[in-house]
Amino acid sequence: MTSSSDRPRTRIGLSAVGSAFGRGFRVLGVFWGLIPYGHLSAAESAPSAESAPKLISTSGGKGETWSDVRDLEAAAAKGNPRAEAALGELLLRGDGLPRDDTRALALLEKSARAGHGPAAFRLGLLLSRGENGAARDPARAVAYFRAAAAAGEPEAFFNLGAAHANGRGVKRDYAEALAWLTVAKRHGADNGTEASLRQQLGKQTSLLTKSERRVGEIEAELKNATPGSFLPPVAPLDEVYDPLRPPLRPN
Repeated sequence: MTSSSDRPRTRIGLSAVGSAFGRGFRVLGVFWGLIPYGHLSAAESAPSAESAPKLISTSGGKGETWSDVRDLEAAAAKGNPRAEAALGELLLRGDGLPRDDTRALALLEKSARAGHGPAAFRLGLLLSRGENGAARDPARAVAYFRAAAAAGEPEAFFNLGAAHANGRGVKRDYAEALAWLTVAKRHGADNGTEASLRQQLGKQTSLLTKSERRVGEIEAELKNATPGSFLPPVAPLDEVYDPLRPPLRPN
């Protein structure tokens, strides 16, 4: 929650701050398709490739504005996590100042480590796609989405459901996928995907029962968790993280 001393004085016209942070990170894009045809076992009902719904990724969060780039830079220099994330987004886009992916990733990482959900979510997207200098690292992307979920980002729950449905960064598990999508729906992030997956699972009682149990467990796990507890050890974001090989240089 932003304290009164941290609240912005005026709304400014920086396009990246306005579009990316006025309503949270508005980074839209197709995420992993849900249960691609051919990946279901013989005991499960396979949907057609055409009917498989897609997940749309966005990130919410309370916006915060600053008087100008200099004011934003000053706030970031003082360690304001929202300012660090906003400045990182500007640097990723090259909006109002030269593009600098390296500095942007460092700012987003610092913000995420401070518990700022939108920054963790943004890094999850970058790592899932291998964009802006970040390595394509689905497993580490899942960790950042978990941190974002712990911080209350609805779309993070949604993308975790997608990851488990597709086995992207985690083992494919339809019951786990449905559980995360159910939690996402409860937090307002749903486009009918939860209902679609539930319908595709049909009468597989064991999976549905497991999913319902996991919904309660997930909510309990995240209730008192700190976002940073889900993040992997600090390591260069431009390399695929290997937990068995300690990083030779800091991020």
